[in-house]
Amino acid sequence: MKLARLRPGPAERHVPLPGAVVLRGLDGQPVARICPEGGGDRRHMSDQSELLAWYVSGRVFRKDDGREVQPALELVRLALESPERFVEQYWGHYRIIVHDRWCGATLVLCDPCGHCPTYYRFCRDGAVHVAADPAALVDASPSFDSAALKSFLVHGDVGSVQCALYDVERLPLGHALWIPERGAPKTRIVWWPSWQPEGGQSEVHEMTSGTGLLGLLRRSAERCLGDRPGVLELSGGVESTSLALALAQSGLAGHCTAVNHRDPASPSSDESHHASSVARHVRMPLERLDIECPAFSPPATIPRLARPAMHLCMLAQLDAVRERLSSYRDHRLVNGHGGDAIFLAPPPDGAFLDAFSDRQWRRAFGAWRDLAVMQRLPLWWVAQGAFAQLRQRHANPLATPQDGLLTAAACAGESRCTEPLAQAWLAQWPLRMRPGKRAQILGTLGNLRDIEVHPSLAAHGTVFPFLTQPVVEAGFAMPTYRLFNAMHNRLPLRRAAYLASGLPNLWRRDKGMMTGIVGAGVAANLPHVEEVCLEGYCAASGWIDRDACRRAIGRIAHHHLESMTTIRRLYAVEMFVRGWRQGAGHVDGADSTGSEAGA
Repeated sequence: MKLARLRPGPAERHVPLPGAVVLRGLDGQPVARICPEGGGDRRHMSDQSELLAWYVSGRVFRKDDGREVQPALELVRLALESPERFVEQYWGHYRIIVHDRWCGATLVLCDPCGHCPTYYRFCRDGAVHVAADPAALVDASPSFDSAALKSFLVHGDVGSVQCALYDVERLPLGHALWIPERGAPKTRIVWWPSWQPEGGQSEVHEMTSGTGLLGLLRRSAERCLGDRPGVLELSGGVESTSLALALAQSGLAGHCTAVNHRDPASPSSDESHHASSVARHVRMPLERLDIECPAFSPPATIPRLARPAMHLCMLAQLDAVRERLSSYRDHRLVNGHGGDAIFLAPPPDGAFLDAFSDRQWRRAFGAWRDLAVMQRLPLWWVAQGAFAQLRQRHANPLATPQDGLLTAAACAGESRCTEPLAQAWLAQWPLRMRPGKRAQILGTLGNLRDIEVHPSLAAHGTVFPFLTQPVVEAGFAMPTYRLFNAMHNRLPLRRAAYLASGLPNLWRRDKGMMTGIVGAGVAANLPHVEEVCLEGYCAASGWIDRDACRRAIGRIAHHHLESMTTIRRLYAVEMFVRGWRQGAGHVDGADSTGSEAGA
């Protein structure tokens, strides 16, 4: 069991949150203050009995038949008594807070896949403040966790830290928060999906051959949309095409609209010919959006996120897409993010070692050959990469750049921890000799963490059917060496979509590239990029070599992109800090309080 980081705030934090739902103990004192989500159609209910005080937000479904379950005393009692059994029987987008009024303990449980991110802080009076938005919990002058920001700058993720704000905690993926009447609060893991099929070879064949996979995705999309029409981001790729086919099977295609957006200045970003063929097949109207705003353009506003994210480089483009989608006020946006990590695109080198571990000799040698063909590398090099993945801790093991832009201070005290849920799964399951499964787990959990910082482009939010609990668990149960063959990855998903449609573009081998768009954006906004990257938090903290970064930015503007990864991360960290300092009266520079406290 992992101890939660306690961060008690100043004494004035016992003041109730405005508009909060308050759960009280038998003595009438508040034990939890919950900020309901504003806007949208998020439903919440709260009640109390002689034994329990509880709060439920969102929707809960049964795993066996997909029926929605209405919040009631029996449901919250099961969550309190056994959150592990609750996660086994139910899924959905929910947040449940239960206080046992007799023993004085409080449980906070949310969707283990992170669709309802839950932030909290503890107050001097003993109550816990809970909200879906960290901005509802922070002070006017937040401090930052320097270790988290350095980890993002070096590796592209914040490691085991859940929130880069020093005053706020986030409930980790797959965890429940247990707050006793006395003593330190603790988090414990409640989500233990199977990493191998439980139904024998018949279930393996059904899922990896594509039979039943599209039906699972259809049920997931139906539950995510609810009674609202959808706007599908349709690129014509495997994931978005599968979602279009799933919506067509549900009879929802006529109530949905497909959109395809591109940069007219970059021909590689135009995939509308693939999207139009899919839209015609499922009889879904298609709207093409030309977004001419380049990357790194100065945005009008910067969102306040829980941690840095790479899309902070594209804020002006996202604002343009949001404005073009403003006419779909009653729609939810449907996004195919996550399918590539679950179904392995690209396949990791270690997948063929997974077959050796399962004594699937023919498949092992076939997967080894396929990986060498895909990467155009000798077999020995593929084997070297596979054994290196046995120690993989990050979703992208090659993410740490060696370009000389970062100083020794940025890498000092480097955290070697990864997502707490991944640490527990990899320690509990016998996956030491299965590097392919390790890469699949790390990549999928990285995508699940992206949900909390994904930009909201529609009034009623974005849904990710691939990242729902049933689809993730089905993907984890598939052997990694059956997810690719010859020159094709995501093989079960391709087969499922092809059996339902016969569309030939599912087997296309070309893909638009983002590198040219990023280089052109830096060239078009060179003074802005230099001002943000060279005069901000990281520079004042001594984490970057300013002269080297200035030269690297100039080279990117001339399309020499060897340092693009570091500059994008640096820009994302600076925009994250600026977003929280907007309107707070700060000037750009290092926050001494945050740097000292987070070190």
